Amino acid sequence: MSRIFLTGLWVCVVTLLSAYGAAWWLVNGSIAKPAGEPTWEGLQYVKTEPINVPMIRDGKLMGYSVLELVFTADSTRLKEAPVPPELFVTDEAFRTIYGDDSVDLDHIQRYDLKAFADGIRQRVNVRLKSDIVQEVLVDQIGYFSRDAMKQ
Repeated sequence: MSRIFLTGLWVCVVTLLSAYGAAWWLVNGSIAKPAGEPTWEGLQYVKTEPINVPMIRDGKLMGYSVLELVFTADSTRLKEAPVPPELFVTDEAFRTIYGDDSVDLDHIQRYDLKAFADGIRQRVNVRLKSDIVQEVLVDQIGYFSRDAMKQ
C-alpha cells in the first residue's frame, strides 16, 4: 500500500515541477536576442480597405485597378496620431495610381511595386509630419477591364 502511495506522490511531484518549468520557460524564454538585431516589437500591422481606382484613357473608362495595402506603424505613435494614417495611405495610393500616365493598358508592363510602396510611405510621413508609417506592403493587386465587369 505504501508503495502505491509513494508512486502516486512521485507522479504528482514530477507533474507539478514539469508544469512549473514549462510555464517559466514560456514567460522568460530560453533564447536571448542578439544585441543590434532589429526587433519587430511595438509594430502594428494595419490593413486598408480595398482601393478601386478607375483607369481612364481618352475620356473613356477602361477598367478598374483594385488593390489592398498593409502598412506597419509604431503602435505608440499610431495611438497618438490625430488622424488615422490608413486614410492617408489610401489617398496616396489612389493619387499615385490615378495620376500615373506611364501605365499603358494596351502594353502592360511590370509595375515597380517597391518604388510604389516606398513613395507612398514617404509622402504619408511628410503629410503627417512624423515617421508613423514604417513600411507599406502590397497585399493584393488586380485589374478588371470594363468588358470583364459587364460579364
